[in-house]
Amino acid sequence: MTASASPLDFFWFIPTHGDGSYLGTEKQQRPPEFGYFKEIAQAVDRLGFPGVLLPTGQNCEDSWITATGLATLTERLKFLVALRPGVTLPTFAARQTAALDRLSNGRLLLNVVVGGNPTELAGDGVFLPHDERYA
Repeated sequence: MTASASPLDFFWFIPTHGDGSYLGTEKQQRPPEFGYFKEIAQAVDRLGFPGVLLPTGQNCEDSWITATGLATLTERLKFLVALRPGVTLPTFAARQTAALDRLSNGRLLLNVVVGGNPTELAGDGVFLPHDERYA
């Protein structure tokens, strides 16, 4: 068994769908508000976490716009932005990625999400079955 050359990194989470006592529930106690996202991002940056996940989904604020705003308000924090292939044209996604990576001074990471709720995917125009999305 080979030891990892780098330590394990733990990222925080920006609750762009709202926040509450339990992660992943539809019943949020706090609506999604940029001021709250800013508080979280700045605290996480100050505490030394390496980055934050910005999820994607029909109930989430746009991860790209949110990351762009937060990148200007933080110093070291990396942004793991969720991207769904098939929803955004590859050339447009490439331009978004390049622009946000430059704006954030190289702090952008991508989370390629091919799965999810079939109803939500259909709403985004993705009708491929599970196995084809993961092929």
